[in-house]
Amino acid sequence: MTERGAPLATIRATGTRQLLEMVLLAVAFAAAHTQSPLFYSNQNQYLLHGAALAGEGYLANDWLATTRDPTPLFSLVVAGAYSVHPWLLQPAYFALLMTYFVAVRWLVAAVPGFPDTRAARVTFATLFIATHAAILRWLSVEAAGVDYPWYFQVGVAAQYLLGPGIQPSAFGVLLVFAVGAFAHGRTTLACALAAGACWFHSTYLLPAGLLVAGFVFALNRDGRTRTGVVAGAVALVVVVPVIAYTVWRFSPFEECSQEALYLLANVRIPHHCLPSRWFDLISGLQLAWIALGLLLVRGTGFGRALAFAALGSALLTGLQLIVRSDSLALAFPWRISVLLVPVATAIIVAKLLVYAPPGKWAELAAIVGLFATVAGGVVVIACGLGYRTVDEREFYDHVRATAKPDDVYLIPTDFPKVGSGRGAVSNTFKPPPRAKEGTNQIPVDLQRFRLATGARLYVDFKSVPYAADEVKEWRRRMTLAVDFYAKSVRDNEFYEVLKREGITHVVAPQSRPFVASFLEEEVYSDPAYIVYRVK
Repeated sequence: MTERGAPLATIRATGTRQLLEMVLLAVAFAAAHTQSPLFYSNQNQYLLHGAALAGEGYLANDWLATTRDPTPLFSLVVAGAYSVHPWLLQPAYFALLMTYFVAVRWLVAAVPGFPDTRAARVTFATLFIATHAAILRWLSVEAAGVDYPWYFQVGVAAQYLLGPGIQPSAFGVLLVFAVGAFAHGRTTLACALAAGACWFHSTYLLPAGLLVAGFVFALNRDGRTRTGVVAGAVALVVVVPVIAYTVWRFSPFEECSQEALYLLANVRIPHHCLPSRWFDLISGLQLAWIALGLLLVRGTGFGRALAFAALGSALLTGLQLIVRSDSLALAFPWRISVLLVPVATAIIVAKLLVYAPPGKWAELAAIVGLFATVAGGVVVIACGLGYRTVDEREFYDHVRATAKPDDVYLIPTDFPKVGSGRGAVSNTFKPPPRAKEGTNQIPVDLQRFRLATGARLYVDFKSVPYAADEVKEWRRRMTLAVDFYAKSVRDNEFYEVLKREGITHVVAPQSRPFVASFLEEEVYSDPAYIVYRVK
């Protein structure tokens, strides 16, 4: 081997080892983070169109599945998984979790002064994983009743990138990759990645726009105006189809659009839309955490870009506080925080290692901690310590076995009385929440009905359409259901309503059985529910 060949071989070996190290650490992150079983929380809305597209059960004719799809590309991914087996969505999310870690690791490598040593890389991985580790989040809930580690990885207003399982918001990892690409001088790629996130979730339009504007600002400040214009133009080309689809399918100019915007912002998701609802002490501390992270990288191009995006978000949030626009609230000016908080966490951890580079013993301690968080993730899943839902499997099994194409089920639902709650909480490692006066909780009973049974559902509160006329129809259906369950005795007027709406089965809680001549005797009963067939 020549003298010139030896260094090249050494470089290749080093590169291979670091690649293997990165993959193993990414696997450790995904295992420690864990994920929910399928059909958990928001998945019951975002998987529906894809499941219907794949021909799951009778969902193709379910009312909500026939409404306009806000995330069509994601639905195609879901349909592809369903065509083989829905379980494929689980390894897909595992891969997304790994991608998130790789993106953060790439970004941290650009933090000035970060030691390029195995001890530093492993120690960073352990500390960063600790802020996402399921076992530590569970321990926090058990010890203090609050999931404190959650606040180091999520944005304000109960919005996040990762969440418990695969859903459109998880593709926000592309925003993290965009920051990493920009930090390493890949400006055009950075802008394209930021715009690409919008293809999976259009609510990333404003955050991605702020981020790209930050990139262009930073480039212009460094005298690279032409590069910034080209990169911004690439982002615009990538995002134009998303904007066109959104305006076409969810026109803000429909006659009932203002009413629909009000319903979404103030009735369905006020915990995401109203600063008076989500801002509290912890949100203020998260903002301070973001400011600290940006301060530590203020001399870098990507730091200036992030600061510009954060300032734009703050100005738009201030504008929203003044004008109180439902349209602006639903654009979520504060959603950029779902990127800024975990990035700030990564930067702060990295800077700690810059000021105190870890040695051999610190590396050994980090490895032990790494194994502990991974083992903890296994324990959380194996022992069912997280992602708990109401056990309704027996009921779902019955419906799945007996449902017919024309069957439509009416389930108990209501507009939850959550008008005065403040702040954002995580229920991932708590028992299933119940709606209570003065809290932000939404009832979770029977929310898995569609995906778990493949049967058609008349309406529920948590899963909602977004087109103006369909939001109005959702409220009509909700109001009808609330009125029906509010009566202790049902008269023949309700019979005509049920027939007109095509409802064939009515589900009642065991604590409130129905009395009505038009309901046949119960066709199913368990300790929680009774199912009646409509004559």
